[in-house]
Amino acid sequence: MDRDELAWLALSRLPEIGGVRCRQLIARFGSVRAALEAPPGAWGEVVGAGVARRARAQAVDWQWAERQWRDLQRLGGQLLTIEDPGYPELLRQIASPPAVLFVLGTADFTRPAVALVGTRQASEYGLVMARQLAAELARQGLWVVSGMASGIDTAAHQGALEAGGQTLAVLGCGPDVIYPRANTQLHARIQEQGAVLAEYPLGYPPDAGTFPRRNRLISGLSLGTVVVEAPAQSGALITAAYALDQNREVFAVPGEVRGGRSAGCHRLIKEGAKLVEGVGDVLEELGPRFEQQAQLVLNFTPPLSVSPEPETSPEERQVLAVLGEEPLHIDPLAIQAKVSGPELLRILLDLELAGLVVQLPGKRFVRQV
Repeated sequence: MDRDELAWLALSRLPEIGGVRCRQLIARFGSVRAALEAPPGAWGEVVGAGVARRARAQAVDWQWAERQWRDLQRLGGQLLTIEDPGYPELLRQIASPPAVLFVLGTADFTRPAVALVGTRQASEYGLVMARQLAAELARQGLWVVSGMASGIDTAAHQGALEAGGQTLAVLGCGPDVIYPRANTQLHARIQEQGAVLAEYPLGYPPDAGTFPRRNRLISGLSLGTVVVEAPAQSGALITAAYALDQNREVFAVPGEVRGGRSAGCHRLIKEGAKLVEGVGDVLEELGPRFEQQAQLVLNFTPPLSVSPEPETSPEERQVLAVLGEEPLHIDPLAIQAKVSGPELLRILLDLELAGLVVQLPGKRFVRQV
């Protein structure tokens, strides 16, 4: 049993310790095991006293780590840590990369990938477009990335598989948890012809908060995100917003004007997303990025240090300016920060992942001090 792998599992299990803080701790103490053995007071000098106190309030759960490792090996899975050379280099570049990834199947993260996402309540037109685009992308040798949800996601995975290509499912639960249950066979096929990936450990159930969080991984693993069909409040638009934040390309497929099923796609096109009628529109835009990804992989060196203060966007600073040490409900926060509801949820998630905001019960938020 690999003791370093167990240490990574145990470290990632601690609350509020994500990829950025893991790297900070390892840069300070020299190794993951040394970080776990360091006293809580020393942690406070690296991640702040409040985070250190909450993270170290519980004992390091070595038994849980051993169970996870044994079960992962039994399933033929793989654990990738953020300092592993096999960790997806594009994902390492995002603001809040996971400390560890749980992978079932086989994934070559040096190959370029494109995300296809959209609504669960898809029309026949949307399903056909997703299937065709995924098949054409797969035939070009690209990975097709999606979230294995009903509707557009499922059609995207199926299209890639039927074309004999490879696809990557990013789950908002443990990689062994099949959600929705109707995708049991698809889950197995993806492992045979690609991979299932999650930042959540084996057995972790899905909930409302895990899906927006996983969307940053779908876009982060991809050179570009194609939104095939999405209404105005679709979760696919969160993925597109993350893609923009991550300096990735955003594409949208136009659809029926009536009914609102493609309202989100039309808004993206108005805001500058490239309109997609076929795979050529995607490949034309992404061509230069293929070479950039190859250079990222070739030039990989394990990170030695991380800036202790995450960079924030103007919108994030706007929200932080309103938040203080007293909890504030999301509704007055939206009014005071002058940010719309969906956009505020995305900003708060980013700030929470960066360790700048803490969410409390009842949709209340407080600034991390």
